[in-house]
Amino acid sequence: MNRFFLSIGLLVGCLGCVSNRPMKGHTPTDPSEYYVQASPLEELNRRILPDPIGGLGHSNDIQLRVTDIRLTNQYTVLYMLFDHGVGQNAGGSTQISIDPKAKLVSRDGKSTFAFVKAEGIPQTPEHLDVQAADKARFILYFERLTPGLNEFALFECEDTATTTCWNITDMHVENPAQ
Repeated sequence: MNRFFLSIGLLVGCLGCVSNRPMKGHTPTDPSEYYVQASPLEELNRRILPDPIGGLGHSNDIQLRVTDIRLTNQYTVLYMLFDHGVGQNAGGSTQISIDPKAKLVSRDGKSTFAFVKAEGIPQTPEHLDVQAADKARFILYFERLTPGLNEFALFECEDTATTTCWNITDMHVENPAQ
């Protein structure tokens, strides 16, 4: 009988030691992965749906992602990640910058919000060299969205034969009309 209780006690004690954390393959590798649901098909899903949860937009450049959107009293702030280890253009090095003529555009196209400043990335014509498999994190500041405007896009410029502009559609942020 004592052995029975001892066995039950050991079993309960061991169960208390079992981790309830997700398996290593299912945890984000860095903070920017917070919004991406991890799975064995994560890379495929990211190409089809860069933001499976919603709100962070769809970029025309597979290497560029919005990782967070915040509103302050003055600014609409986009937290960005350029991952040069993703996609078919991931070899060698590349140069990135933000065009100071970039703007946020309301879904209906009637309102625009100008670029104000950037942290972590230079403005065109200056550039940042990003080596193969490296990541560059940066923050973009724009004029604050009008209260009540929740859906918007980032328009940097038109693509050319030598330049891929960063244009992101379908961004959403909670922005109550006061």
